Formats: sequence, structure tokens, C-alpha cells
Amino acid sequence: MSRYVLFAVCVLLASTAFEVPADKATEKDVLDLLEGALAAGESVPAQALLERYLREHPRSPRAAELEVLTAFYAGDYEAAAAGVEALRLDPRTPNDLGAFADVILQTYETTQGYETFRHGNFEVRYAPGEDEILVPYAIDTLKAATEALEAELGVKMVSRVRLEIYPDADSLSRVSTLSVEAIRTSGTIALSKWGRLMIASPRTLLRGYPWLDTIAHEYVHLLLTKATLDRAPVWLQEGIAKFLESRWRTAQAALPEDPSSAQLLQDAVANDELLDFDQLHPSIALLPSQRTAALAFAQVSSFIEMFYRGYGAEGLQALLGRVGNGEDARKAVARVAGVPWKALEEQWKASLQEEPKAAPARFLPRYLSGEATEQDEVADVELDRARKFVRLGDMMWSRSRPAAASVEYGKAHKAAPRDPIVASRYARSAIAAGRPKEAIGPLMLTLERYPTHAPALSSLATAMFRTSRRDLAKDAADRAIALNPFDPQPHCILSKLSLPQAAHEANLCSRLGGIRE
Repeated sequence: MSRYVLFAVCVLLASTAFEVPADKATEKDVLDLLEGALAAGESVPAQALLERYLREHPRSPRAAELEVLTAFYAGDYEAAAAGVEALRLDPRTPNDLGAFADVILQTYETTQGYETFRHGNFEVRYAPGEDEILVPYAIDTLKAATEALEAELGVKMVSRVRLEIYPDADSLSRVSTLSVEAIRTSGTIALSKWGRLMIASPRTLLRGYPWLDTIAHEYVHLLLTKATLDRAPVWLQEGIAKFLESRWRTAQAALPEDPSSAQLLQDAVANDELLDFDQLHPSIALLPSQRTAALAFAQVSSFIEMFYRGYGAEGLQALLGRVGNGEDARKAVARVAGVPWKALEEQWKASLQEEPKAAPARFLPRYLSGEATEQDEVADVELDRARKFVRLGDMMWSRSRPAAASVEYGKAHKAAPRDPIVASRYARSAIAAGRPKEAIGPLMLTLERYPTHAPALSSLATAMFRTSRRDLAKDAADRAIALNPFDPQPHCILSKLSLPQAAHEANLCSRLGGIRE
């Protein structure tokens, strides 16, 4: 892309004026600009450029392909699919977008019948039914993320930000380049590509996942794509996205406490098993295991955290500007820092060794719903003796005998007091048996080590409510919904608190089959 075209792309994407000076832009320039707008994830300037081109020039093979891509990036999947079929019948376009054409057709087929909700500059598409309850939370997250991320990255979208929520892993696979096996193996449940954010519904996983932070994470990717014209390498993209994914709900950028990630880093440093950043290419989603993927995220986000502590949002924006201008990412980091890359890398590795030891926390794998049950989860209880008691407790629980289940879970908890699965089961049964105070200690200990353990947060909300600690109940319920909004209990708790949204939460409690306290 020429310097003129690159400059023009930046001007186009920074404003709502999409006209290119006629005395400077050739036919090729207009198409290059269009391609640049798509590379930046911006469909609105791409549409304006396409309209101009078609007014002034005959439809060329390249323009025909870009017309299909523009429709696809704009979310008009029907027009994009029709365009693919037309390309395949046109002898002038032998490549007809290659394998990407299949993604376009599968996206159209998969999303037919999806509902669409628009609010301001945001659009959420979702399969009719259960996922409707996700929309208000998603919109609130996008609104908060827009304000926070613009401050950090200095970039905003001109085009409407579109979030698509797919009901299962198979649907996510069909609309992306990920296989279900890759989703299962790496634990990848979302991506940002082709001008939109894509996530699988929290009900895709057995215990949900941090889906609101994930929306923000993918939003960061969308903004980075624009800021760098999609030139940032995977390690830089993922490092910044992971570092900023919680920024929408905090006053300043910082990595949240995550003992499990800290443990992965400590173990990798101790065993000389840190990943080279180049190993992340072409995608963390293609790494060989969930544990490796989690280590990759922990590494790159801790590196970006170190960089941010030194150079702040201004440094981050300067770095992105250099990468967008075509500079190698490592060289760009070094130039902004004024320190050679190798020295920065050594500084980062030294900081990992100096980090205080976190509370011991092991990695907990994700399971796809429909492929796993609570019984499969029991296999992750590390201690054999504790696992035996949990199975006995599960048997009593399934027979609606919470007091008896609590006895067995209590034995398991005594044998393995730090196991989050055991603690959550014990707390659940203690609450059901009318002893909520007994549940609070084990749950708090668990959440110190596993702050995103949805069952523990759900039970904590109930225990706090039943012991009249309403502010703490609300906090735990909100955090639980940010992980597993299909668990009725947090909604039921919120419905009993004096909140503006109490009636809405009561409706969700009932809709999801819960029982109000």
C-alpha cells in the first residue's frame, strides 16, 4: 500500500468524511483504500468507497470480490452469500475468494433467523430463545468498554460495533475458521474478525465463563485491528486485549488478581518452560492444550502490564502507531521504551522471578456443555479420598437429601480444604441444610484462589443474603452473572434486594426455573 493510500486510510477512519480527493485518487487507489478500510474492520468507509467506485468505473473482478467482502463486513450476509454464488459463476474470478467463500456461506446459513437488537452504535445478534437474556448485559458492557478503551487506545469505531452470540461451539466453528476440536482443546470461546465480535453463549460451557470480560477482550481486538490496520502480531494483540479486558469495569488499567495464572507463570519460570512469543502464531486458539493457551495469555499480558507501568496509555498508543505504519512490533516496543528488545525481555523475565508467590491455585479446564456433567467435573478433584466422599455426597444430593449430602461433602472438604470443587459442593449443601454461616468460610477461601469460580460465587450470594449481608450478596450475585447468567440463583437473590432492576431479575429467576428466596 502506497504512502498516499496509507495516509488516506488513516484520514478516512479517523472521521466521518469518506470522500477522497478526486485529483489524487486513481481507480486503483480507491480499491486500495477500500481494502484498507476492511483490513481495519470498518465497513462504513468501505461502503462509501465502494459506492464511489461503482459510480465511476465498470465492475472489475477485484471490485466484485471487494463488493462481497464489504457486504460481509457490514453484516449483510444474504447479499454476501449471493455475491459468492455470482463470483463462482463468473469466469473472470477463478479464485472466487477461495476457502473464505465457504465461511461467508456458512455464516449466512448459521445466522438465518437470528434476532437483532440495536442500541446507539451497537448491534447484538443472537439465536432466538434463551440467549435473549444476555443482551442488556452485553450492551452495558459495550457502552462502558467504549469509553474506557478509547481513553487507553485513542481509537474508536466509526462503523457500528456488532456482537454476535452463538448458541454452541458448533455454531461458532461454522462461522469462523476454528474447528470444534480446536475450541475444545484450547478453550477458545470467542474471537474478533471480519469487523465483528463473536462469542459463544455462556451456556456453551458447563460452568459458563467470564463472558462480559470476553466481550470487552474482543472489543479490544477490534480496536487494535483498526489502530494497526491489522498488522499487530498475535502476542501483541493478545497481550493488550488480555491486559485491558477488565478495564471497562475498573477505574484504571491493571491485571486482575488471578492466582491460577500466577501459578502457571511461576511453574513455567521454575521449569524453564516459558513460551517464545513467536510460538503463539498464528493463533492461541491453535495451541495444543487449554493449559498452554492459559500460559500464553498469562505471559503476554504480564509483559504488556510491565510495559504499561513504564509508559502508560501514551506509550501504548505510540507503539500502536508505529506498528500501524509497518514497523516490526519488537522494534516498535524498543523504540517507544528507549531500551533494546532483549533488555526489555530480560527485565520482564526477571520481574516474574521477583513476583511474590501467589496462593496455590491449579489450572481448572473448561468443559463443553453436552459433553460433560457434574460427575465429569468430579474427576478434577485431586485427592482420591476426597473424590470418593464427593461421589457419595452427589448421590445423596441427587436423592434430595441435602443434610446427608452435606455430611459426605464435609468429609471431602476436611480431606481437601483447598479444592474449589469440593468447597463449592460442601457450601451448596450446607446452605440447603439451613447452615449458611458454615458455607461462607470455605467459599471465601475458594474465591481467594479461584475468583472466577461461578458455583462458588452463586453459593456465596445465597449465603450472604441468608445471613443478612445484602451488599456482599449483591456483589457476589453480579460477579456470578458475569460468569454464568443461566444459573437462576443469583437472579433470584437480586430480585429480593431493593434494586431498580428487581422486577427484571425476578422475571429471570422465574424464567430460568429458580425459586425466590
